[in-house]
Amino acid sequence: MFGIYVEHGWKICAIEPGNKGPSYAKWQKNPIPLEAADAIEGAGIIHTLSGTCAIDIDNMLLAKPFLAERGVDIDALLRDQKAVRIHSGRTNRAKLLYRLRKPLRTIKPKNSGIEFRCEGAQDVLPPTVHPDTKRPYEWRYGEPMLGDWRELPPVPANLLGVWRELLTEHPPEEAPPEHTPGGHGLPELEHWIRGQDPNMDYDDWVKVGMKLHHATAGSQEGFDLWNNWSKTATRKQRTGPKVGSPVYEGAGKLKIHWVSFVSSKGKVVATVEHELPAEADEFETITPEAAAAPSKTQEAAKVDGEKAAEKRKEALAILTERLVYVISAERYFDLKHHRIINSDNAIEHMFTSRMPRRKGVRINPVKLLKDVGAKQVDKLGFHPGRGAIFKADGSTFANNYINRLPEPIPPKPDEVEKIEWLFGRIDDPEYRQWLKQFYAHAVQRPGVKIKSIPLIWSEIQRNGKSTLVKAIPQLLVGAAYSADVSTALLNSDFNDYLLDAWHVNLSEFRAGTRTDRTANVAKLRAWITDDVIPMHPKGGRGYSFPNHFFMTASSNEDDAVPVDGLDERWGIHTLDVPKFTHEERKWIYHDYLLTDRAAPTLRHYFMNYTLAGFDASGSAPTTLAKREMVEASMPRDAELLYTLWEEKAEFFNREVVLVSEVVQFIHKNTPVRPSAKRVGKLLARPPIGGKAKVFRQGDKTYRAIILKNYSRWATATGAELIAHISGGEESIDMLE
Repeated sequence: MFGIYVEHGWKICAIEPGNKGPSYAKWQKNPIPLEAADAIEGAGIIHTLSGTCAIDIDNMLLAKPFLAERGVDIDALLRDQKAVRIHSGRTNRAKLLYRLRKPLRTIKPKNSGIEFRCEGAQDVLPPTVHPDTKRPYEWRYGEPMLGDWRELPPVPANLLGVWRELLTEHPPEEAPPEHTPGGHGLPELEHWIRGQDPNMDYDDWVKVGMKLHHATAGSQEGFDLWNNWSKTATRKQRTGPKVGSPVYEGAGKLKIHWVSFVSSKGKVVATVEHELPAEADEFETITPEAAAAPSKTQEAAKVDGEKAAEKRKEALAILTERLVYVISAERYFDLKHHRIINSDNAIEHMFTSRMPRRKGVRINPVKLLKDVGAKQVDKLGFHPGRGAIFKADGSTFANNYINRLPEPIPPKPDEVEKIEWLFGRIDDPEYRQWLKQFYAHAVQRPGVKIKSIPLIWSEIQRNGKSTLVKAIPQLLVGAAYSADVSTALLNSDFNDYLLDAWHVNLSEFRAGTRTDRTANVAKLRAWITDDVIPMHPKGGRGYSFPNHFFMTASSNEDDAVPVDGLDERWGIHTLDVPKFTHEERKWIYHDYLLTDRAAPTLRHYFMNYTLAGFDASGSAPTTLAKREMVEASMPRDAELLYTLWEEKAEFFNREVVLVSEVVQFIHKNTPVRPSAKRVGKLLARPPIGGKAKVFRQGDKTYRAIILKNYSRWATATGAELIAHISGGEESIDMLE
């Protein structure tokens, strides 16, 4: 969920549920690694490390005049097409994100209603759940169809100037001294390291050294602890094709590692802060009298052992209640958040604090899982109509879908008017009704496959086609489960972006060449109609995947899809209306689709829309736009033949034609060079629908196509057929 931010290059911190900020120490300098990013329940962007900043307006009534006096128009900032905002769901507030190459001090002038946030600050990222509204934060953009959080604009010059002036007017207070590495007593570090296994994996062994280096500020005492502990390792390490030396390589080589563990200011390679033995107040106070008493009896030791076993059992229950092992992914799956956990480190980050202590050190949750085992499922899947685990085609799937949709609420009359106005721009009543029922089926019967796809195309930009096939379904299913697939992504060898897809939109669909378009349509055929499709995850093994998503598409080209008249999957419409006016865009977007009421009211509208007559497995409507696209995408040879057929011109005024004759005609009149085999197929397909006949005349073999009166010409001799073909108007009757 949050790994996409780390992959983009941002540095993030973890936000616990119910909070708006991190609750652990040193988060400013210790960003969450990629392998743990998808395991956390909330995240914030660390501005200083990410090259970003935020303008946080918590009181619009104060902020507007404050900035206006300094030459900055907030409304203009919010309307800017490149604006990127984080929306919390609360009114009278706004938060704008920008790029900022050189960090600036965070400052909040008194009575300004605004905070300029960078150094030492973080801002909560979508889809973290807001602790007050209980709804996920959302991305909002100045231009919804163009905006992307990956493309933050730089801070506007006038706004940056105000920020710098405010910093000059309000010099910083003296900051408290920064915490430096070290400061931990050697006895507690010795106690900690005795609980570590010196035969651990190499990477974990190096990490122990890093932690000791940080805890002792790189002192000799810290090195001696690591060195003496490493000497106790007994396992052998592999040094090529055969087993060689022990893991411990001597103090000299350890020293090389040690000096590379730099925990200088602003850089912490690893820390032992949260792994040290418990403080004294975590244990029962033992009086001097009790300390002098005899050692525990066997019975008491037995009771302690039973308590330890019970605590271990409780710890395992915590883990197995939340985690199952997905065999195909070779990873654990979080049943609470319906997400794969990408590393053992992430599991430790999530659960170590909830594990009981043993000899002063908390039990490692991963080791406990591996020792005892967890419930297993076969594969990852997606089904918006099922729970965390579902079965299909004999396999058990961990469900990536979790319902975060708002409860439907009845739309007000003006909201119904806006919905009807949008769909009313479709001038074909049959298509309009079909598209509404298409969306109604998607929300009323989630996960039941719709085996057709609406494609709306128009040469006119910004006239609402993307609103109808992208924005509307995205609001119905949630942005997290709506995948916008470009032609480049469609051509990729991997398709794991479908793992989280309830809705798939083909954005501005059209490949460059007809060959590319034909290949894409062939790939999409399975996506549209098959119940199971191949899944090819990047870095993982392929497997079959239940197909529960529905599809839409938009294009600017009249030949976007090379379909023929027999293809019943594509429902095509030409949106022949002008682009939105400024007033219409404001009325539709800012007054409705971008408000918090859009998703719940749209869901209510379509949850209550009739499905009478709609067949999810049936054909899309045959429209004039589809027939025109068939003609527009038709190859030159087929177009020529079908035109001649309609006009009954050239050889089509006869009942039998020679394939070779038709091939020569096409070669002469078009730049294409079809083979005799292809021409024979074209003549045999609708609308011509001829039937092939091979015959001999003299020492030659001829391939012909009977266009009419098949029963009469099927038994004709070669001489009769040649006479008819040569004479044009002759028939068997005339020859007899």
